[in-house]
Amino acid sequence: MISVFIISHSEIANSFAYCLEHIMNRRVDNLVILPVKKTEAPDLILVRAKEIIERQLAKADGVLVLCDIFGATPSNIASKLVQKGKVDLVTGLNLPMLIRAVSYSASSLDICVEKAIEGGINGIVQIKGEG
Repeated sequence: MISVFIISHSEIANSFAYCLEHIMNRRVDNLVILPVKKTEAPDLILVRAKEIIERQLAKADGVLVLCDIFGATPSNIASKLVQKGKVDLVTGLNLPMLIRAVSYSASSLDICVEKAIEGGINGIVQIKGEG
């Protein structure tokens, strides 16, 4: 089982977790979140994130870290967590991406990452009005 770890700005992590569990109509046991507040020091957040990764790797086959915005503090912290074959990072988090990541978390880390990215991309659709 792959652990899905959201590191994002403030309450966004909580909101994604709440929405996911609402849509799936169940508690998602392999989902972990770390909301990043503006007032927190990045070095301290990194320490907490590393502790979470360690705990997750002790019980999971890998960790997929999802962040909201590439280049922002959460993704900069998360980029320091990546471990080839064990911890992968995908940024640009959206709800379809998260649903896919959790839905494919029984697969390998590579498949989980691939399906999460596909879900994120395919979840972006422009609907044009008539006229």
